[in-house]
Parts: sequence; C-alpha cells; structure tokens
Amino acid sequence: MAILTVIATLRAKPGKEAELKNYLTTLVGYTRTETGCISYDLNQRQSDPATFVMVEYWTGRSALDQHLQMPYMREFAEAAPALLADPVDMQLLDMLSTPKR
Repeated sequence: MAILTVIATLRAKPGKEAELKNYLTTLVGYTRTETGCISYDLNQRQSDPATFVMVEYWTGRSALDQHLQMPYMREFAEAAPALLADPVDMQLLDMLSTPKR
C-alpha cells in the first residue's frame, strides 16, 4: 500500500494569522501521536504569512479518515469559519517514491 501524502493549504482571515498559527501548532502536537501518522508538519508561506501549509504523510486513507474524526479535528472544523479566509484546500496524493529513512 502506498503512503498517503496530504498537502493542506489554509489561509487566515486578516487579523487572524497568529490565532490560526497557534491553533495549527497545537494540532501538530496531538496529530503526531496518532498511530497512522508518519509525519505531520506545519509550514508558513514566506511570501504570504497568512498562508499555512500542512504537509502530512499517513499509512493510508483509513488513518487519515480516523484523524479527521478525532475530537480536536472536529473542534477545529467548528472553529475554522471564524479563522479561515477560504475553505481548506486539501490535496491527496499517493507517494510513488520510497521515503528517505
């Protein structure tokens, strides 16, 4: 089974950049403890500090689906409309190369 790569792009509403960054940083800590999480990294676009990009690696789609049902992810989904300028842009990709270990 291929590793599932997720690239999720989130853009903060004006004035909500710090609040979104803090929220996402907290999610990193929780998510990295999940069984199916291989890697979960928060990035901030250099040319646009309101844009955050999560680069995630999962053991498969079922692990991602379980992640999205976690209480902290449901809580984030409820908070998102007040923080985000646009809906989350989530790309799902199958890794074709062998990950570097």
